[in-house]
This record gives sequence, C-alpha cells and structure tokens, in this order.
Amino acid sequence: MLPWKTIIQFQKDENCPVYLQIANAIILEMKRGRIGPGIRLPGTRQLAETLNVHRKTVVRAYEELDAQAWIELRPNQGTFTSHELPEINPKRLAARQEKPNTFPATTGYPVPVNKLIRTPVSPNRHIPGFHDGPDARMVPVGEIAKAYRSVLMKKLNAKYTSYVDTAGVEKFRRVLSEQLNASRGLQTTFENIMITRGSTMGLYLIVNILFSKGDTVIAGDPNYYYADRAFLNAGMKLIRVRVDDCGIDVDAIEKLCRKKKINAVHITSHHHYPTTVTLTASRRIKLLSLAEKFGFVIIEDDYDYDLHYCSSPILPLASADTRGMVIYIGTLSKVLSPAIRTGYVIAPANLVLELARLRQIIDTQGDPIMELALTEMYQDGSIRRHLKKSLHEYHQRRDFVCAGLSAQLPDLIDFKVPDGGLAIWAKFHPSIPLPPLTERLLARGIILSNGLIHNTTPLSLNATRLGFAWMTETEAAKAIDILSDTIHSKKA
Repeated sequence: MLPWKTIIQFQKDENCPVYLQIANAIILEMKRGRIGPGIRLPGTRQLAETLNVHRKTVVRAYEELDAQAWIELRPNQGTFTSHELPEINPKRLAARQEKPNTFPATTGYPVPVNKLIRTPVSPNRHIPGFHDGPDARMVPVGEIAKAYRSVLMKKLNAKYTSYVDTAGVEKFRRVLSEQLNASRGLQTTFENIMITRGSTMGLYLIVNILFSKGDTVIAGDPNYYYADRAFLNAGMKLIRVRVDDCGIDVDAIEKLCRKKKINAVHITSHHHYPTTVTLTASRRIKLLSLAEKFGFVIIEDDYDYDLHYCSSPILPLASADTRGMVIYIGTLSKVLSPAIRTGYVIAPANLVLELARLRQIIDTQGDPIMELALTEMYQDGSIRRHLKKSLHEYHQRRDFVCAGLSAQLPDLIDFKVPDGGLAIWAKFHPSIPLPPLTERLLARGIILSNGLIHNTTPLSLNATRLGFAWMTETEAAKAIDILSDTIHSKKA
C-alpha cells in the first residue's frame, strides 16, 4: 500500500479546489513513475478517510482523472490507473535545475526565408515626425464605441456574434454599396462587394485566384511596395511603366500590349502611391479601352479617394466599366484608423464568389460586429461628419507643411503640393542622401522614412513620402525646424 497521505499534499486555503489538488498530485506521481499503469487505487471512502476529506471530494478527483484518461473506473472491480500509461522508472527529483527551460530559439527543421519581402519593422509611431497615415488622435473614438456598444446591446444582433457570410455582413455591404455608388458613380449591389481585412488582403486574394506563375502584370515605376510583392510572390512577371505628372504612361502600356500578352495592370488612379499624382481622365478612358481590346484585368486601388482637398475628384475607372474589366479595391483605414481593418473589393458577382471561397482557408469571415457598427455610423452620419472635420484639418496641415518646407528648404527638397492624400512626395537634393539623414533625425527624435522601400532599381530615387496628417501645426513646425537644421548643419 502506497503512503497516500504522504504522496497527496494539498492546502484547503488555496484558490485551487481540493479535489483538483488531489487529482494533480496523483497525476504527478504517475508522471514520475511511482504509480505505474494498471495499479489499483484505493476506494473513494478509504482514500477520503486517509486524507481526512469528504468522500465527495475524492469522487470528484477520480472523475477528473477519468475525464483526462489517467484512470479507468471498472464497475464492481474498482479504480485502476490506465494501462496506456508509459512505463517510467522512478527518478530522484533534482534539488534544482541547472538550466531553466526556455522556448526553442529556432525550429528543429529548416524554414525557407522569403527574401522577396522585407522583414517587418516597428512603426515607431510613438516617435513624432513625418509618419504616413491619418492622425490616430482624431479617430472618432466616442462614436465608434457608441455604435459598437449599440450593436452588442441589441438582442436581434445576437446572431452576428457567431459565423456570418464570408463575404461580409449583408446589411453593411448594402449600406457600403449605397455610399460608394453615391460618391464614386458606381452601379453596384451588395453582391458586388467583398469585405476584407484591409485592401492588401483583397489584392492577395485577387492575385491568387486570377493569375498563375509566369503571368505578366504592369505596374507603375515607382509603385506600392506590397502590391509589387503580392505579384512577385505569386511568381508573376512584373513590368514597370513610368509614372509622370499625369499618372502612369498609358501609351507605353499600349506598346507593351502589342508586343506580348499582358494579364493585368495595377494602378492607384486617384493619388498614385507613392508619388500622389492623379491619373488624368483621358488616360483613364484610354486604359479602359485597352483593357477591353487586349483582355487584361485592371486592378484599381483607390485607397484614399475620400481624402481630396481641391475640386471634385475624377471618378474611378470602375465607374465607367461596362465589360467587367476593372476590380476596385478600397479601405476605410485611411478615413477612420489603420486599426480598423475594414477594406473591400468591388467586382462582378462571380469573382466575389471565388474571393469568398478562397478567403475561407485563411480567414473564415471578417469582423461582423465592427461591420454593423460601421453600418450605424454611416446611417447616423458619424462617418460623414468625421470625414468633413478631418478633411478640413488635414487640408490646413498640408498647407502648413508645404509652406514650411518651401520657406526653409526651397532648393533642397523638390515637391508639388498634393491634391489629396496624407503625404507629400519629396525628392531630396543629391547632396542629401536620405538614409544617413533619417538616422541623424532619429537621433534627434524625429521620424522620416529613408525612402528605400520606393526604389525599384539599385539606383536610388532619393525620394520619400513626407506625411503631414500625423502632426499638428505646432508639431510640424518643430519637425521642419529640426529637419532644416539637420540638413544645413551637415552641409556647413
């Protein structure tokens, strides 16, 4: 008979229930090998008397052991340890471990390194400076919280806390369809919309559904880094076409189409990324005509259509598409917050269905509660009011930063005032290489992208996006002063 009173130690005043302490003590002895497989355990009454506890406590301990398959309860025979336990020789417990257990630093198997895509880096948003993106301090937190709570408190929305349509909540897609039709001249229904976690997810799904290794895609030079990587990672051939002040060179695209099969053209038509230029109306019309003639897909990424400060923006190509050649991608992350990962893909219904099929193996669905909250915010006007307020503020910040750069660095930074968006495309004088400059600025507490992500060839553009929306005028004045002083002190 094993010394059960010695083996099973427990404390009645601990948070862990006594029955679990008893069960855990028996499991520990099994692991150590002191209690082997097929060993008969004391009856519940006998063990309860030995341990001076209520019999029901031991019953619950045995039930727990049985549930975890450590023991077998045999009617009319007794309770036995499982026969499937490994044979373990008893070992003396060391006084202490010489080396604490740590999680493995590397895998025990080879992991291929994707050298095509850069290693993720910290966004350093806690450091002030020329960050590209909306000001997180302007997020309408109260309205979002109110709408989110409202959705959760309504009993009729309980069904949305479970699984929903993979393409997104129909109610949200209907409201979004109405908004996009009104603002962008589209003719969609909810069946033409797939909700995604940001626009990049939509592009990834599109590439993996429509294209194969060896297919050819045309993109601007320069172009959005992660769009390029989505194509290259799928094994596509990427041909770059120059981007000038009127957008991507459509005549050059036509010449390429006459020489070889082109499968897709990727554009950011409204405010080209990274240069911020707008694709002119005449080039849009010609590009759409070329797509119909040569059969290539136009992937139109309109990530910041709503952020326009001048006259009414030119309608997207998707608004004039009658042959189903354009796939339109957008996001609410720039309007509200990057943390709200709500993007969308607009396309004919047959492609939306295929997008939903593929999405299931990486992300069963989106965020239905957030989608319903956004629905309420569209319907009560919260998003419209926030957009109006933020546009006014960003417009002022753009003008302030542009004026400051022109006044302090007129011959050293070349830029055009952008019609919209959240950043300025700035080309620095060759005497001011960007990577060393950004290191010196960081040492002085100011963030500036080194622009290397925009280089498409070994030859550096020595240009970057200067975000202006992230800073108040006071913060921008300080950042520009430090930028100017850092540049001039180096040149002195």
